[in-house]
Amino acid sequence: MSNVAKAPDENPEHATSARIERRIVWNLIAYLERGGFRVVEVDDGGDENVSCADAKTAYDAIFAVDDATLFVAKGELGLHGIVLVGGNGEDVISDWSFFADDHDGFNAIMGAFKPEENW
Repeated sequence: MSNVAKAPDENPEHATSARIERRIVWNLIAYLERGGFRVVEVDDGGDENVSCADAKTAYDAIFAVDDATLFVAKGELGLHGIVLVGGNGEDVISDWSFFADDHDGFNAIMGAFKPEENW
C-alpha cells in the first residue's frame, strides 16, 4: 500500500489501534481534499467548534479528544459531518451526514473510501 501516508505524528509507541486510527483519519482527510472537499471545523465537544484552516489543524483537534465530528464542505454546497470515535481501530469512522440527492458527491466519496486499505 505505497499510496497510504503515515500520520503526521505517528509514533511506534502508540497502541496499534491508535496508529491505525491516525492513519485512517489522515488519509481520509487527504482523500476528501483530492475530491474537492475542504476541512472547515471540528466539534471536539467543547463550547465552540475548532475552526480549521488546514488538514493538520483538523487532525490535531480530532486526536486531542476521544471522539469528534469533522466538518467538511465542497464550495458553498453545504457542510457534512463525519463522526470519528477513538478506540474503535479500523472502525474509527462511525457515521457521516449527506444530502439525500448527494448533489456534491460526498456520500459517494465516503462510500468509496475503504478504511481497511488506508492504514
